[in-house]
Amino acid sequence: MKIEEVKSTAKTQRISAHTHIKGLGLDENGAAIQAAAGLVGQEMAREAAGIVVDMIKSKKMAGRAVLLAGPPGTGKTAIALAIAQELGNKVPFCPMVGSEVYSSEIKRQKF
Repeated sequence: MKIEEVKSTAKTQRISAHTHIKGLGLDENGAAIQAAAGLVGQEMAREAAGIVVDMIKSKKMAGRAVLLAGPPGTGKTAIALAIAQELGNKVPFCPMVGSEVYSSEIKRQKF
C-alpha cells in the first residue's frame, strides 16, 4: 500500500521571490546604476520610484498609494519590493493582484 503525502489546502504563496533585491540601486543624485542592489535595467522606472521614496521619506506622500501597472514579467513586483527595502525594514511588503482587490470590493457592495 502506497501512502501519499497530504498537501495543504491553505493559500499558497511564492516564498523568497526576489530575495536578491536590496534597494533601487540609485546613486546619490537619484540616477539609476545599470546593475545595482539586485536590479538590472528599468532605469527610468527605478528613478521614478526613487522620487516616490524621497516624497514618502519627506512626509509629502503619506497615506497615498502607488499603482504599478504593466504586462507580466516587466519588473513591477521587483520595483515594489525595492521601494519597501529603501523605506526600511519596518515597512512590510505585501504583494497582491488586482483580482484580489476587485473581488473583495464586489463582495462588500449591497444591491
